[in-house]
Amino acid sequence: MTKAKRQGPVTKDKGQRTAVSQPADRPRLKTLIVYFSQTGNTERVAEAIAEGLSDAGAGPIDLRPIEAVGPDEWLAYQALGLGTPVFYYHEPPNVRDWIKALVRSAEPVPVFTFNTNGGNPCNTLRRMQKFLKKKGGRVLDSFECFGYDTYPIYLKSFRRWGHPDAEDLARASAFGAAFAEKARSFLAGEAGGEADYDFVGGRLFRLSWICRKPFLDRFFPKLNLAADLCTRCGACARACPTDNILLQPDPLFLNQCIHCYLCERVCPENAIRCDWRKWTEKLNPGPATRPTEASA
Repeated sequence: MTKAKRQGPVTKDKGQRTAVSQPADRPRLKTLIVYFSQTGNTERVAEAIAEGLSDAGAGPIDLRPIEAVGPDEWLAYQALGLGTPVFYYHEPPNVRDWIKALVRSAEPVPVFTFNTNGGNPCNTLRRMQKFLKKKGGRVLDSFECFGYDTYPIYLKSFRRWGHPDAEDLARASAFGAAFAEKARSFLAGEAGGEADYDFVGGRLFRLSWICRKPFLDRFFPKLNLAADLCTRCGACARACPTDNILLQPDPLFLNQCIHCYLCERVCPENAIRCDWRKWTEKLNPGPATRPTEASA
């Protein structure tokens, strides 16, 4: 896990805990930032936002992966941040399920949401706001930026290579600082409403409606195990965000797959095979062009 670059009132599950006193002229803002990140993109944005909050005098700040946060833990905080990549024009099912499992807060809690995406987040922020409001969360603001898309059907075109970049992270830090002031105003009962998201309709909405589990289960590549290559190391099971892989002792794929295909990518022996030919040929016409580091 990458560590925050500067000292501040930020606590991470893995790494050094740092305690910093708060400026006397600013009220404390105990904040929990929860993130789902498989490649590190969304985690880096979470860290940048935490640094911005810290610079604005907020804290203490706990920065934690989504699988490490129970449904009632957010109730111990004054503010919540929730970040995710965008899968198939949606928040991933495990993120949605995490929100729906939250214990409802008796008092409104200021919330910010953020995502990394390959260019088509569609109505992700709008949906997250709706789900969080049912649990007592009030989304005051949100942050979005590109994230390098590692999805297998896009690897040929290397979409959003280099993101989040330094400019993205600087914007995320500035967002964190601005949110600290919005949350303080909200908690003080001052004017300031919830975020307002325009509905994205048309083709993108239709695609988001189509790209749900029944469609993905039927038309997207199945996970196939090359048993002669598998060493039963368990890397796939540890990486799966929904505990969909059971070791018996060979990997057994259950029915809670969210089609992230991380298991295929992390297998050190290339023992998990998926046939991507139809999709890569359809979405990536022409020769592959990988950008240089200078242009990334």
